[in-house]
Amino acid sequence: MISSFRIKPYNIYLNDRREKLMNTFKANQNDDNQSLFKFLKKNYKTTPLSVIYKWLRKGDIKINGKRIKDKDYLIKANDEIIVYDNNKPVLRDDFKKITNYDIDVIYEDSNLLIVKKPYNVEVHSPVKTSMDDIVKNYLFDTNQYNPSEENSYVISHIHRLDKLTSGLIMYAKNKQTHDIMVEAIQDKEKIEKYYRCRIDVPVTESLIAKGWIKYDPIIQKSVFSEEFRSDYKEATTIFNVVSLDVTNEQTELEVQILTGRKHQIRATLEYYGASIINDSRYSGTIINNEKMIFLFANKLVFNGFEGNLENLNGKIIEIEPTW
Repeated sequence: MISSFRIKPYNIYLNDRREKLMNTFKANQNDDNQSLFKFLKKNYKTTPLSVIYKWLRKGDIKINGKRIKDKDYLIKANDEIIVYDNNKPVLRDDFKKITNYDIDVIYEDSNLLIVKKPYNVEVHSPVKTSMDDIVKNYLFDTNQYNPSEENSYVISHIHRLDKLTSGLIMYAKNKQTHDIMVEAIQDKEKIEKYYRCRIDVPVTESLIAKGWIKYDPIIQKSVFSEEFRSDYKEATTIFNVVSLDVTNEQTELEVQILTGRKHQIRATLEYYGASIINDSRYSGTIINNEKMIFLFANKLVFNGFEGNLENLNGKIIEIEPTW
């Protein structure tokens, strides 16, 4: 585990003759291969960057007993890092201990956690209890995470789901896994993401929707276009029919996104006149008063991983939608 601690202060004198304190950190695997400058920014997030640059310039940083002035020095696990200054380090994680939380763990190993996010819960929120808070408390209570023992890593989601969307969401238990998975999620051959949704029109044919999309913060929604627009981003979505309810004129679709754009599924379906049920922002028909839309992240498929994540290859994590 990482050991980050404050050494009992004592008086020392540097070239500027000012009395200073020192803070000592012991790097662990989650700090490995991180630049010294990034490490300092994370641990001293309330300290002005000009002060950090001054430390480096004046040789106020020691690593394993040697003064280091190179901001790009790559930290290794077990390095002892000493900062000679009065500024105090700040814990990276503003951890909120909560009780009586519910968590639905779908898959877990030593590197990865996959949980089911409920409807009407934000992935991250500085105000309300979020999925991030729930996951961190679960890992804390199972002795897999302790923010007070971390220098720079914070348990983090690998991707997001909209507040009103439910389903599978992935969390990395260590920095190495987080970095690999964030890169892999952009490679649709390594991680395939599937959704289920219900729309308010009868559909019988599949569709590969290729176009361009842009999120407009003023109207707080994305706009899809089949025609190229220079300030839009390319977006591709595959829609396949799962079932058709002729009586209620509703269709359940399986959706695979090949690009990860904000509100991609919702905006694309609105464009084609087939909005998701309960999605009032994107013109969907409202059928209940629940704070949810009929969109559910139901399946993840893994392939092409190496090393510590090789065990994921061939895994299909799938759950049925809960409408």
